[in-house]
Amino acid sequence: MNRYLVTNSPVPNELGLAIPGNLPFFEVLLVVAFVLHILFVNILVAGSVSAVYNEVIGIVRKDAIADKFAYLLATQVSIVKSIAVVLGIAPLLIISTIYTQFFYPSTILIGKMWLMLIPLLIVALLALYAYKFSWERLKERKKLHLSFGIAGTLILLFVPLLFITNVVSMLYPELWETSRGFWRSLFAYPTIWQRYMHFTAASFSMLGIYLVWWSSRAGKRHGEEIAAQIAAHGKTFGKAIAAGFTIAQLAAGPYLLLSMSPVVRRAFMGGSLLHTALLAIAILLAIVLCVMLVRLVKTDNRQLFRNSVIVLLVVLSLMSWIRHEVREIQLEPYMEQSPRNVQP
Repeated sequence: MNRYLVTNSPVPNELGLAIPGNLPFFEVLLVVAFVLHILFVNILVAGSVSAVYNEVIGIVRKDAIADKFAYLLATQVSIVKSIAVVLGIAPLLIISTIYTQFFYPSTILIGKMWLMLIPLLIVALLALYAYKFSWERLKERKKLHLSFGIAGTLILLFVPLLFITNVVSMLYPELWETSRGFWRSLFAYPTIWQRYMHFTAASFSMLGIYLVWWSSRAGKRHGEEIAAQIAAHGKTFGKAIAAGFTIAQLAAGPYLLLSMSPVVRRAFMGGSLLHTALLAIAILLAIVLCVMLVRLVKTDNRQLFRNSVIVLLVVLSLMSWIRHEVREIQLEPYMEQSPRNVQP
């Protein structure tokens, strides 16, 4: 029998090819690449939702400022989406390289929907392009125009579930036999919906910070008379969602932790000094960030905003590191039985 198929666990043995480099280097690179990717994904997803929301507000309230802000936000989304897609290549390649025997089986188990990833993204991006470039042409046919934005946005809200289901599935090889197929996996594996909630809240938090920085420049192409009004609308909207959704993450985070396996909870709740310290620092900084963002809602302080950005990036980096540590803890027993093929 082929030795690569002989295993005492659900996980197949690693391929004969060794990981082409230093494993710790790839692990650090994975975390860094993921942080860069998720920054733009957050802005893309939440930005699409917010553009549609502001256009609806403009229609309902006959608010020209909200409508122009929505247009400018849709323009930003059309730029950000390309960066998000390109930056997603590195973490996908790295995770498939250093977790081959886990990532490929989980991908195969949701294979049909995974193969739909590229077509779904193509349709979403085309819909959002149509949404942005038909703004003036369809200004008298708002329902048709909104349909493009809503279609693209709904697809973008769905696509993260494909990635989350895949990376969660790879953490639970013991469930592979009974949880085949994407739709069944959505409700068979723990933490999928908790992770999605956390991701969604983080997306709007990141977008809010981005809007506070960007909105002051957003209205220039429409003339100086309304530029200040667009900037004020963008800042107000950005501050509100940044503060509100960051506070929401303080609830979503513990809910996610409590839904994880006992071995992970134990490590981050006193069982391991490193993991407990990482979580404690992240939570403490998240609370500090919430206080800073609430203060930012009440004032337009540049230094406070800069400090908020710094704390947010530190928290994001810590959360990405914790995410990697969760994966390592969860897969450790399986790696002992099916070790990775690393260079000596």
